[in-house]
Amino acid sequence: MSRLIFLPVLVVFVLLSYLFKNLYPDYLWFQSFDYASVWWFMLKTRWVVFGGVFLLTFFILRFNLQITRRIAGNSVSTGELRFTTPFSSLNSFLMQLFKSQSEVQPSLPAVLLGGLSTIGVVIVSVLVGLSFSADWETVFSFLHQTSFDLTDPIFNRDLSFYFFELPMIEWLRNWVATLIILSLAFSGFLYFQKNVLLFLFTKNTSNKGLRAHLYVLISAFFVVLSVGAYLKIFDLLYSNRGVVFGASFTDVHAQLWGYKIVAIALAIQALLFAVYAFWKRGFLPFMTLGAVFVLGVFLNSIYPSFIQNYVVAPNELQKETPYIANNIQYTRKAYGLDGMETVSFPVKQTLTETDLLRNKNIIDNIRLWNQEPLKQTFSQLQEIRLYYEFSNVDVDRYSVDGAMKQVMLSAREMDTSQLSSQAQTWINQRLVYTHGYGLCMTPVSRVTPDGLPHFYIKDLPPRSTEVGSVSRPEIYFGEKNNGYRILNTNEREFDYPRADSNVYTHYKGDGGISLNSLFKRFIFAWKFSDIKILISSLIHGESRLVFDADIRTIVRKITPFIAYDRDPYLVVRDDGRLIWMLDGYTLSDRFPYSEPFGTQGLNYIRNAVKVTIDAYTGETKFYAMSGDPIIATYKKYYPDLFHAYRDMPSDIKRHVRFPKDLFSLQASMLRTYHMTDVQVFYNREDVWSIPKEIYGENEKQMDAYYMVTKLPGDKEESFVLMMPFTPTNKNNMIAWMTAKCDPNAYGQLRAFKFPKDKTIYGPTQIESRIDQDTEISQKLTLWGQVGSRVIRGNLMVVPVEESLIYVEPIYLQATQSKLPELKRVIFSYGDRVVMNETLPQAISTLFSNVDFNSQRETEFFKPDFSGKRSMDALLDELLEKYDQFKSSAKLGNWDQFGRGLSDLEKSIQLIRMNRKKGL
Repeated sequence: MSRLIFLPVLVVFVLLSYLFKNLYPDYLWFQSFDYASVWWFMLKTRWVVFGGVFLLTFFILRFNLQITRRIAGNSVSTGELRFTTPFSSLNSFLMQLFKSQSEVQPSLPAVLLGGLSTIGVVIVSVLVGLSFSADWETVFSFLHQTSFDLTDPIFNRDLSFYFFELPMIEWLRNWVATLIILSLAFSGFLYFQKNVLLFLFTKNTSNKGLRAHLYVLISAFFVVLSVGAYLKIFDLLYSNRGVVFGASFTDVHAQLWGYKIVAIALAIQALLFAVYAFWKRGFLPFMTLGAVFVLGVFLNSIYPSFIQNYVVAPNELQKETPYIANNIQYTRKAYGLDGMETVSFPVKQTLTETDLLRNKNIIDNIRLWNQEPLKQTFSQLQEIRLYYEFSNVDVDRYSVDGAMKQVMLSAREMDTSQLSSQAQTWINQRLVYTHGYGLCMTPVSRVTPDGLPHFYIKDLPPRSTEVGSVSRPEIYFGEKNNGYRILNTNEREFDYPRADSNVYTHYKGDGGISLNSLFKRFIFAWKFSDIKILISSLIHGESRLVFDADIRTIVRKITPFIAYDRDPYLVVRDDGRLIWMLDGYTLSDRFPYSEPFGTQGLNYIRNAVKVTIDAYTGETKFYAMSGDPIIATYKKYYPDLFHAYRDMPSDIKRHVRFPKDLFSLQASMLRTYHMTDVQVFYNREDVWSIPKEIYGENEKQMDAYYMVTKLPGDKEESFVLMMPFTPTNKNNMIAWMTAKCDPNAYGQLRAFKFPKDKTIYGPTQIESRIDQDTEISQKLTLWGQVGSRVIRGNLMVVPVEESLIYVEPIYLQATQSKLPELKRVIFSYGDRVVMNETLPQAISTLFSNVDFNSQRETEFFKPDFSGKRSMDALLDELLEKYDQFKSSAKLGNWDQFGRGLSDLEKSIQLIRMNRKKGL
């Protein structure tokens, strides 16, 4: 009796555990983000599909079971058997096998056999329901499908058929095939238990039902095989046989007909088995079965190979031309390249001083700071405490004094794992150190006299200059995952450090889950295996629990059907609140003729979603972009999830960026698919490459980069994403690609092609010219040998008017320090390369009539002349630093030697500035 009770108790416990440890906390989590309706919909639809599949599977298998039992009850004795195979020896073997089976394998009692069969049917039906309900979105996407208004070039079907209808048909076919196989398995097992399975080979009239039953199931299975063979004709649109992805000449003129004929042959085979089930004459179904197999091998393998090798291969371009054209057209559509504007860019060497002064804002926005050195600098200067961390540095633009300024910024987040071991108590990790605080923001080109970034926003609490202030600097929802935290408790939350003390606060937002009942506290104590949540006197009814609060987890839990960009970024709104922005993509492998990318065979992508997450409250909004049928389909059955992109607040929309992941993918595809002439494409005459640069101390492939510039033909500057190209196996630059980020022209792609009758230096060639310049290379080598590490930054190719300039920053970092300093800027135009302390100085070297030196004091360096030290005092200071410099060299103190060299340069620079000002 105790064993009989134990099993149901165990089942109830497992169900309750799943309900209260998983389902209910998940519901509360979705509710905390105002997406409870989304949670209910996903749960309801999954269980609706499960219920439908389970019930139909159960009733079909149960009905099949009843038929099997009824037939199995009409068994006969072995003396009544006569086997009728074409071979006498096989007849004797089957007779002996049947006799031995009847003696050795006694049948199970009917009641026990019936009970076990029913339990087996229930278990199998549950497993089938769980398996097929996992694809519930296939069902709902089929029911709410959106037209692409584009047909494939072979079957002339709207692409929605391949994205929504074909997956549903395949889902149904797989389900039916599973039912037939399970029915055969259950029936075979029961017939085996009843010792009547071998009646399939006899003429015994009392067991016609057995033969009819099993051969009808076999006939149904061949119907499913026939449907599968027919559906393969649509897979030809994703064939790899030809010179390009998609249906080739052989696929259309040989393989297509092979699949159709095999599908017909399998349908005939199904009909023969159905007839044979009720009218047993000869062995025709078994004889034709072999013929169908041979036919399938010939039509699906031998014949297409013959056509490919002896018809297509000798005349490949002629035969494959229309199919190559299809591949070009549909690949460009799948990756959003079909709307790209192609423009000729003359690349003239006619840049004048007037041009530079007219484009001063472009020069001011050339990015001299790179993410990795700047992140290290932020960490050294602005992390303030060990438990703060800058995860990454992002690029954006803000309006400063009425002009667009490119900036780099990073959030100062909390990492509780960096607390000292003594401080890693439950109260500190869960109740006190709950959030990050503020951010750092710097313009991309401004530098202090020490070679450090000039800050628009810095310190704790945040101090702002030239951009708006930060009114809500607390970061409760960010990129870091610190486990669960409980806010607004009787314990004060650490806000930020101040001098020798700390400032504390209490959370005042509505983010997280309200712990307003003992039951909720019990549930989460159970979920996190932490009894302190239940018994702590510091937690009260107004406390709020936050878990899974890192922004990537948030968006992936709410919208698991969307793929997300790797680089979320922080935005300061006009009211001073901080929000995160994240780009979401719809992906598919169902776009006909489109060349796949990556290892998963995906060949369609759209930047379909923009997500905003409030760093203080966690409020999350999904804005659906127009033009993507997949997201339009999701919107139909997720009506409460997506907002229209036009409804995004304007102060957020100003900071929308075209995502770098998508742009890099498009640039990679454009390398080949900028060629639209079939013969040029076939010969691969004009394949582009993404150039390489020297970054740090190693050569690497260039990344796409954001910049503020005025593109040819535009009347004003815009924030764009850019990627240069070089010809394959050559280093000169052949083209560059841009994507606009500004709201009024968002996503506008352009390809600027350079003339092929002259050489335009590519990034690798500029890097070589830098290395070949004796003055520059000597200095870089010297700095790298005297206790400092030379870090070469990203090479920026910048269009100005109809010319190109090249800029590369140089950083110095002491070997014992992690504080890179921007010490030099390399500037190249035409055939000349120069290196100077600042970009304005470098430009002035090549364009002597351009006085950017005034900018040196206002935007690049801000030395303090308030003391107005005399020239004699400055010279004395210089001599003193020189003596210290020599002393450190004699002692072999290379770290001090490197710092001494830097101090000498600063003193010399200050003397030059004083002389210029006549001080």
